[in-house]
Amino acid sequence: MMVPEQKIGIFSWFGFVLPFGERISLIQEAGFTGTSLWWEDEEEPFPMPKERMPALVREKGLILENIHVPWCDANALWSDDQALRREIIARHKQWIEDCARFEIPLLVMHLCDGENPPEPNEYGVASMGELARAAEEQGVRIAVENTRRRDSVDYVLQHIASRALGFCFDSSHHRLTDQEDFQLLRTWGDRLMTTHLSDNDGLKDRHWLPGHGVIDWVKVAEAFPRLYKDFLTLEVYPTPSEAEGTPEEFLERAYERISGIRTLSEQAQKSAQGMV
Repeated sequence: MMVPEQKIGIFSWFGFVLPFGERISLIQEAGFTGTSLWWEDEEEPFPMPKERMPALVREKGLILENIHVPWCDANALWSDDQALRREIIARHKQWIEDCARFEIPLLVMHLCDGENPPEPNEYGVASMGELARAAEEQGVRIAVENTRRRDSVDYVLQHIASRALGFCFDSSHHRLTDQEDFQLLRTWGDRLMTTHLSDNDGLKDRHWLPGHGVIDWVKVAEAFPRLYKDFLTLEVYPTPSEAEGTPEEFLERAYERISGIRTLSEQAQKSAQGMV
């Protein structure tokens, strides 16, 4: 029995200033299976309300994998100030309702923001527990992304067992915080829901294409959960030299790089199963 190829995607904003519909068309023409959206209206120079985006994605024949919601004020999820928590929870509940309304299966969010995010605590668990229950009721899922605090995702998943709550693995954030310690993937691989794959120089979150930086993609592939079958998705922007080229050239290179990571992942799985 042939196992279908893993789906690959790229974030709808990939660093070239173009009308939304044109960017989506180029993504589809480059061979990607799906895309994901930043869940805010696009402003100048090509205005586009976010509510129009899901239909346009599907009209181009792409799968709308997820929305990424704004992370401003995410630290309030952990606050002991109930009014602050209620405000940020209400905002995320509205986005969960948006997912249900537009038939978007997954919401990606940050648990914290800024240079000095709060330590994980019971207030954050209560906040995320409420959001997980809201997601269950709406029939959608939430993926919390690993960011500056290396322990926040682990803490939330440890305390909340909901199958509507998992995580998004960001390879660039991981390299800046965890280096080559893949504890998060190894411990919570069964709750991995999506990816933000990009490379960096070990200093900043560059959003480079895989292969441009210092990330060891063989080690990433080896650490990836064997049972993960959802999207391998890029969150990338062009380097200055790539920005001088065309978006078509950049997307062609991006497709080649993510296809290479998919091959590494397939080889790692076969090796783990004693097939090679």
